[in-house]
Amino acid sequence: MTQAQVSETRTGPGTEVDAVVVGAGFSGLYMLRRLRDLGLSARAFEAGSDVGGTWYWNRYPGARSDSDSHVYCFSDRFDEKMLAEWEWTERYPAQPEILRYLQWVSEKQDLRGNITFQARVTAARYDEARNRWDITTDGGETVSACYFIPAVGLLSKPNIPKFPGLDRFEGQWFHTAQTPREGVDVQGKRVAVIGNGATAVQVVPVIAQQAEHVYAFTRNPYHSLPARNHRLDAEDWSEIHAHHKEIWAKARDNFGGFPYADFKGMGSDFTDDERQQIFEEGWRKGGFPLAFSTFADVLANRDTNDQFMDFLRSKISTLVRDPQVAEQLTPSDPFCTKRPPLEHGYYSAFNRGNISLVNMKNSPIAEITPTGIRTADAEYEVDVIILATGFDAFTGSMLDLDIQGRGGLGLREKWADGPRDYLALMVHGFPNMFMLYCGPFNPAILTNAPTLIEQQGEWVAACLQHMREQGYDYIEPRQDAEDAFVQLHQDTANATLIPETESWWTGTNIEGKPRMLLSWCGGFPAYRQLCDDAAERYDGFELHAS
Repeated sequence: MTQAQVSETRTGPGTEVDAVVVGAGFSGLYMLRRLRDLGLSARAFEAGSDVGGTWYWNRYPGARSDSDSHVYCFSDRFDEKMLAEWEWTERYPAQPEILRYLQWVSEKQDLRGNITFQARVTAARYDEARNRWDITTDGGETVSACYFIPAVGLLSKPNIPKFPGLDRFEGQWFHTAQTPREGVDVQGKRVAVIGNGATAVQVVPVIAQQAEHVYAFTRNPYHSLPARNHRLDAEDWSEIHAHHKEIWAKARDNFGGFPYADFKGMGSDFTDDERQQIFEEGWRKGGFPLAFSTFADVLANRDTNDQFMDFLRSKISTLVRDPQVAEQLTPSDPFCTKRPPLEHGYYSAFNRGNISLVNMKNSPIAEITPTGIRTADAEYEVDVIILATGFDAFTGSMLDLDIQGRGGLGLREKWADGPRDYLALMVHGFPNMFMLYCGPFNPAILTNAPTLIEQQGEWVAACLQHMREQGYDYIEPRQDAEDAFVQLHQDTANATLIPETESWWTGTNIEGKPRMLLSWCGGFPAYRQLCDDAAERYDGFELHAS
């Protein structure tokens, strides 16, 4: 009998279960597996027609991971046998391969029977009298659960700018997270890409090879680093398979959750020549080592950060032939105050004859016309508009669930002046609600996603096991613990250069959103220690036993 059949046997038609999970990406699948390990019945609701989460929705040209593939998967703690069976084809896997991996995981773990696809959660209500959550979908189904676990991701609600005239555009337009399932045909077409974050950095060089002309609309350039992507061969995998456990142990102890070497020290402790040598070494390796294996004070020391910026400026000037274009692609915000995209030919794409850079800071978009885009000083006729304009990060996808906790308190009301939670896992006033990889103030912006997802998933599973063993009906963070954690987060953020940069990290990309750093920036090991300490005696929580 499959686990799905076990759940159906225990719960009848599935309208009452122990836990409801929202989302079927990395975090949703991980949580379903852990709930099964605990012997709990579960239902998951997924708006898409398949598993995958962000890798189901984001199918734009060039979409791929920015984490090394051998740690962009579930670890030995999830299933050691499966870890040894899967072999990625590249250092940074592309969207189709990641989606195939998550489909494979769901089938190998027999998780699909617990997931209802094409079902979007529209409301979640906590009933104090019953100590249960009632979760409703857009199909009209309501399911009751003791535990409510949103696993909706931090980048799930697309940010679609309100450009005047967009609805009158006669060509094709879409947000990258809503790329047509059948793909995008840009062959011989004029294409506008609006945005310059990680998505645009991936999109532009791919479509530039096919389109007649590409107009790259940029405003605040990111600090793009060379990916140095390459194929992985049998020799690579022999080495990886032999050291899986050591690789993951190293990742869990790294500032960013990656299996990289530790910081070499403070930038101020090295000479100019030594710093330059270390920068060059990181640049040659490609990927995030330049950010996470060089100088520990990059986010806190202005002089060290300026040295990073000087190094990047010199590299961009050699990669982009036109000095004026190179200057406009050179970031002015401090390094690593936005997650550095990994570029796969982005800078060199601007050396092609069929790509033009449009600086929206100097020439903002005035309107979308039926045939193109009009800025303050020019008009561009295009056939396709691709909005690489990011997301309403962290809070957007959570608030869309229309969650009401104790006493009918709405999460939107609770977070009206900015989000508040404890350990990025739970919220005071919302008993038995656990946020997995979507709670504000988790360290996702500077962390390898699976490393964090597994840590949080293990914490939630251990908490549920503790509650069952001790006979507790519900758990809820105390107000003072929540206040102390938010203050610690803010103090940590204010010790860095990050808050001064406008980005989705600080919520400034969404009109009317309270400005504050939305992710923990004190490093993954420090965050993990906070969670471990809180679970020692659960002093920061109220636990109730019937």
